Amino acid sequence: MTRTAALLPPIGPVPPLTIPPTADVRLPSGLRVVAVRYPSIPMAELRLAIPLDAASSHTGAVHELLAATLLHGTPRRSRHTITDELAVSGAALAASRTSRWLGLTGSGPAAALPTLLAVLADSLTGAAHADDAVHAARDRARRQIATTRKQPQVIASEALLDQLYGDLPRMQDVPRGDAIAAVGPDDVRHAHRTVVRPDNAFLVLVGDLAPEAAVAEAARALQPWRALSPGQDPGTAPQLPVLRRPGTAWVHRPGAVQSQIRLVRPAIGRDHSDFAALTLANIVFGGYFSSRLVADVRERRGLAYRCEAAFRDHLDQLVISLEADTATASAPETLRRIHAQLRLMAEQPPSAAEVEAARRYVTGMTALATSSQQAWAGSLLMSLTLGQEPDRIAHFLDALTRVTVEDVAAAAARFYDPADYHGIVLGDTAHLTDTDPSL
Repeated sequence: MTRTAALLPPIGPVPPLTIPPTADVRLPSGLRVVAVRYPSIPMAELRLAIPLDAASSHTGAVHELLAATLLHGTPRRSRHTITDELAVSGAALAASRTSRWLGLTGSGPAAALPTLLAVLADSLTGAAHADDAVHAARDRARRQIATTRKQPQVIASEALLDQLYGDLPRMQDVPRGDAIAAVGPDDVRHAHRTVVRPDNAFLVLVGDLAPEAAVAEAARALQPWRALSPGQDPGTAPQLPVLRRPGTAWVHRPGAVQSQIRLVRPAIGRDHSDFAALTLANIVFGGYFSSRLVADVRERRGLAYRCEAAFRDHLDQLVISLEADTATASAPETLRRIHAQLRLMAEQPPSAAEVEAARRYVTGMTALATSSQQAWAGSLLMSLTLGQEPDRIAHFLDALTRVTVEDVAAAAARFYDPADYHGIVLGDTAHLTDTDPSL
């Protein structure tokens, strides 16, 4: 008896995304609070983002220790009191820092939201940043940074930025060890007074809550949080400098048996009418496992164990970023194949089948980005910090459904010329005799 394979039913149309009940209020302090009702479970998520501007390596190091000691005690609550108060209510609160944002992440039962907000408000307004706490955090940071800065991904990222723009502390996510060592407690306390401010900050609350009531609760708890000094005009956000050296540079990393290829080119902004088409073009090119780049470089030729195309933010400029990690001996050929795939993308536009597959992938990932309270909170905060509105995700999904094959072809022709990409190959160039990608 023969078996007949069961045919999968066709995938139906993508349903429109409905934004849950939302309250969006800017408080008198300048803090923007967005609360969303998503009662999938009786929990609540809290996200706070405060803008940072690390104009120097020293400032970035200060911000690192600011985040590390923000929840380590106030005149009203010791570090242990904060830990115990949150634990008793089943909640958690943590602080972190990137080059552009100071972030706080909280979660817990919906009934614990007042506790989360109370601890948050006390820390924002009264964090002590005691000498011993700063010294201990500085020692931990120095050990962690010494390890982190040896990772190829970090070395490649900094080498790329240095090649493109020169020294750019405002994009330095991992501080330098010598900069951390030079930070004292007074530096951290001064930074708290000048940086930890509500104007231009965003607070997102998502969960089993009434949006208007949650905003009111946040307003009451955070009423004491005020700016203590004049801040930076949000209209003067730092801009990306002009590309310093175009082309691809081969950066020597002695003894490296693996090489990292990093290429970028400027793109259009997320609010541009063609961004949805460019998104699908980028997925077809290298944005997922079935993409052209992965199929050729990784699967067919075995040249790289990781390769991808993605969007990155370089300060005010969105760029298309191409990355590949490969054996050093394979780096020249890998770079040639990336250039070849770029030419093919520009000259042989995506087919209808490729576009539809990319569209299904992006819409599926969008569904995952709204599948839980944590996912909603993260997606909303990302939209706000990127200068978008909370309903951007729904509008973008609608825009994706309206993109035509011709739109994607036009984006491919415009953005995938290899001559427009600049970057580095990081590896042990002493073992290479071929560093010309045109050969």
